[in-house]
Amino acid sequence: MLSVYFALLETEEEQAKMTEVYEANKSVMLRYALTMTKNQENAEDAVHNAFLSLIKHKEKYFTLPSKELRILLITITKCKCIDLLRQSGSFVDDPIDEMEDFFPSKITPIEEQLVLREEYESIKRHIASLDEMSRLVLEMKYILDMTYKEIGEQLNITPKHVDTRIQRAKEKVRKSVERGGLNGSQQNK
Repeated sequence: MLSVYFALLETEEEQAKMTEVYEANKSVMLRYALTMTKNQENAEDAVHNAFLSLIKHKEKYFTLPSKELRILLITITKCKCIDLLRQSGSFVDDPIDEMEDFFPSKITPIEEQLVLREEYESIKRHIASLDEMSRLVLEMKYILDMTYKEIGEQLNITPKHVDTRIQRAKEKVRKSVERGGLNGSQQNK
């Protein structure tokens, strides 16, 4: 795949940088994309599109420190996954019978699954309102299933500091849900 990207790069220095970035980030990006798309082909497409986006803005992105570049690449991958999922169509207008195929549990009634899905989407909106670092540590821990040590290595912080950041991020989400409720409207207290 690197040869495809090399065709878009002008100098050997850019090719060397692309090789370094690709090798350091491809597996994390692919793992992240798989968690979002639940489909190997779509995940690979999202990662490919993310690398193409990186090359398109190489002058700006190639100068970033590796930690910031990784955060950026994960964010770009997330956006590319969302684009692919939108292109594949939403399940909002589908009949409930057809939607059952897309929900993992056959034991839980579809109505309960829909409520859980709505709550999940609401919590995702609350998480999206967090600062970038809080969102990132939650995604790395709960979506990418990384250990505190792995997260710490990626962010250049200690595992204890990772734990503290995750606890603070979870507390922010909890308070946000309490203030706005799961549906985003103000709760009556």
